[in-house]
Amino acid sequence: MEYSQKQIVGVDYLIEITYGKLSELKYSKGTLKKFKYSFALFKTYADQNEIKYYTEALAFAFLEEYCKVFSKADTRSYHYQERKRAVAKLDEMYKYNVVSSRKLFSRKSYSFRGCLKNSIEAYIEYREKNLSEARLKSIKLYLEKFSDHISTTAGIHSENDLKTVHIIDFIKASSIYTHITLYATIMCVKKYIQFLEKSQLLKENISSHIPRIPKRDNALPGTFTKEESTALLNSIGDSTPKERRDYAMILLAARLGLRSSDIVNLKFANIDWKINQISIVQKKTKTPIILPLLNDVGEAIINYLKNGRPDVDNQYIFIRESAPYTEVKASSLYTIVDGYVKRAKIKIPLGRKHGPHALRHSIATQLLNSNISISTIKEILSHKSTQTTKIYLKIAQKQLLECALKIPEPNKDYTPTKEFDHV
Repeated sequence: MEYSQKQIVGVDYLIEITYGKLSELKYSKGTLKKFKYSFALFKTYADQNEIKYYTEALAFAFLEEYCKVFSKADTRSYHYQERKRAVAKLDEMYKYNVVSSRKLFSRKSYSFRGCLKNSIEAYIEYREKNLSEARLKSIKLYLEKFSDHISTTAGIHSENDLKTVHIIDFIKASSIYTHITLYATIMCVKKYIQFLEKSQLLKENISSHIPRIPKRDNALPGTFTKEESTALLNSIGDSTPKERRDYAMILLAARLGLRSSDIVNLKFANIDWKINQISIVQKKTKTPIILPLLNDVGEAIINYLKNGRPDVDNQYIFIRESAPYTEVKASSLYTIVDGYVKRAKIKIPLGRKHGPHALRHSIATQLLNSNISISTIKEILSHKSTQTTKIYLKIAQKQLLECALKIPEPNKDYTPTKEFDHV
């Protein structure tokens, strides 16, 4: 049974179909268990207040009156964020008859409703030249919700009818989502509005009146201590092909601060073994960067190539250990790191991020402890200009490039792959 936003939907039924959609998206058993628990709390709250049908007011009341008490009024707490995430799924299902997820980024098409359809499509065409596919899909998802909201708003027949109050109403309706999602939604809509103003489709300047919120909800980024990073790396053995591959990938994050997307997309052509150098165009920012091939990183990659990587013709360095021998997915790297965190018995406080990106943040901490300026660290990690290369290599000469990498001779019984012929 499908329904529209105007229909009355029972809390029980909404929970049932939302949980069903989450199951279809193949969330892990652990994540589904968390959703189920949060949904049960929401159902209990509705029953205690003798409310049978879902409303946005009920969702806000649950978070404000119940969850703040439950989590000692700390809206940044793990418990509060878990409840808010679950309620956001219910609200999304209620309003749009869909549950968004990173997994939904595999969707091939997005539909834009009402009078904004053509201008949104024009905006996306304008942005797609400089953005990654994943970023474009997230923009489409946010603007799909925006067009749905505007299409049900009275008095809007063209882009020129948009007013600040309409944007604020949409932001209020979106405040049910997590802080980072709300921030991304606002920024996406603001850039779209600026596009309308620049294109003269919207005569009034309303983009400057759109509320601003901080990108981070006053939360510190997750990091590993030096001891934790060491324990993590030491927990990875050298007895299986998978361990050799995982060690090389995690070392790239721990030593060079590479993003997951850049690690899994690393190709043979990106490494110059003669001058110990890695050259890539970052997937997220599309900016080029040159990194030093550190001694331990290079040896780990070589160990994997010689003693772990399947002998198949594939341009990517890191591939699956069993058929089909395709490149490793960026999302899989989090699961890989999480597994070794557990193996190393590193105690992670609830809510603290501990994936491969935490290793990237850890480098900033280590550089800061080495008296590297904050502005320089920011440049190293953000890589927003070609000048970043010079800054990074200048630091690397003193702190990273301690010794040149010598390529060991391959074993007599080892036959290199086609891409590895140049090593």
